[in-house]
Amino acid sequence: MLAVFDRSPLGWLRERDVDLLLCSELHARGEVASTFGEKICGRVATFEGAWVSISDESGESDLVVSYEAGGRKVVALVENKIAAGFQPEQQLRYRTRAARWAAEAEGAIVVTVLVAPRDYLNRPGAEDFDIRVSYEEVADALGRERDPRSTFFLDAVVAAVAQHRSGYVMTEDEAVTATWKLIEAVGKRVVPQFRFAVAGGKPSRSVWPYFRSAEGLSGVKDVVLVWKAERGQADLQFASTLEADLAQRCEGILGPGMSVVQASKSASVRVATRFLDFRTDPSDQEDVIVEGLVACERLRALFVENRARLLPR
Repeated sequence: MLAVFDRSPLGWLRERDVDLLLCSELHARGEVASTFGEKICGRVATFEGAWVSISDESGESDLVVSYEAGGRKVVALVENKIAAGFQPEQQLRYRTRAARWAAEAEGAIVVTVLVAPRDYLNRPGAEDFDIRVSYEEVADALGRERDPRSTFFLDAVVAAVAQHRSGYVMTEDEAVTATWKLIEAVGKRVVPQFRFAVAGGKPSRSVWPYFRSAEGLSGVKDVVLVWKAERGQADLQFASTLEADLAQRCEGILGPGMSVVQASKSASVRVATRFLDFRTDPSDQEDVIVEGLVACERLRALFVENRARLLPR
């Protein structure tokens, strides 16, 4: 227990952690909001609002930030990076989104922004964003605040920069890797339509198989099939969706044992399965793996057969 008190409050930082902290700090309307306003608008600007994780048909913006400057609204679509590389055509999707938003909001200026450690901003592809803001600039603004909330965020930003420089080294867990390899072997026999890739080494926390390449789901945005194996849940997950909305789309088409549930900002069609223990010999749990994969196949078939109904219009 005492070891807990010696570690960072945030542990290993995720980009989503920084998204939330940055959104909170912007809403405090202090130095960070002023710094962002000047970088985004090129002049002193008035902060209007910030929102985390905004998605549409072209993908997700980590943050959307709005300012007023010179009598015009300026909207920033923000991509936040600590160390992860760019997704395929990610910059193009941001530019496409910005152009569409600008067309829909007459008179507004919409720009794309990359927020990342300074070294990251030198990577190929970073220049495709209209504006680039370094973590170090954010840290300087936080340092001028001198209040406990901003100091906490400052520590997080400094940790994120250090994390970027040190990089992440995956430690393979033999038991988890063995379980993944059996899932792959069983899956190729039972559900070949899932198009299994070769399972490499896996860390200890890698216990949710995602089936993004499954027939009928490959390339579909904001819908993912996942087996949360250690929880005993097979989920067909719809991003940025309310349970009530998904339940309405699913009315009259759910099979036995299927239910609609809310999970944070996503809603899912769920089938309960037995729990898979990644810490023990997987060969004793092959029947559990078969059951879980069959449950996932039922969800895949549900989507393929009802795609037009299940996808938002």
